[in-house]
Amino acid sequence: MTFRIINTLKQETMAEVISHLNNNLQRLTPDKSTYSPGRQKYWLQSEWDLKDRIFRPAVKDERLWTFCKRAMPEADLGLVVYGEIGIKPHRDDSYADWRGVGINLGEMESWYYDAQYPELKWTKETNPSAPRNIKVLPGQVFEFNTKNPHGANNPAHDRWAIFLWKIKQQYRSQRATTKRTITL
Repeated sequence: MTFRIINTLKQETMAEVISHLNNNLQRLTPDKSTYSPGRQKYWLQSEWDLKDRIFRPAVKDERLWTFCKRAMPEADLGLVVYGEIGIKPHRDDSYADWRGVGINLGEMESWYYDAQYPELKWTKETNPSAPRNIKVLPGQVFEFNTKNPHGANNPAHDRWAIFLWKIKQQYRSQRATTKRTITL
């Protein structure tokens, strides 16, 4: 199975991260994605523009990024999401390497996951579609294959989550040419 819980945050760590996120609500913008219209989000380090298929500058938050790198040391970028709008089942776009990490910081009904690819990499071997709804508790950190269909079902109105990705090799040079940065 390409979904597994890899860590559970201590209560005090989770409370500290949530407090930091709550102090930066002004960073949130509505998602324009067809999979989660209106969901509140902001990108960390770089933002992948789905329309133009390029990287754009994003929020640089040293404190939050240091926390994220403890969860996924190889991460290049992240997405912070907030609120009660989930996301329909989807596969992450081509910029994302196979392994992703999610940090659940609140209540949600379940994490939808269909482990069609049996490993955290591309393989000719695939599983038949067999979607599951997995209970992911607040504070749990999990890994998943970004190319397997996944989504968030019915998050609570005050739920925070952070998703982290390594950029695929063929997109790394493109990101390196993005010179502008925004520090908020």
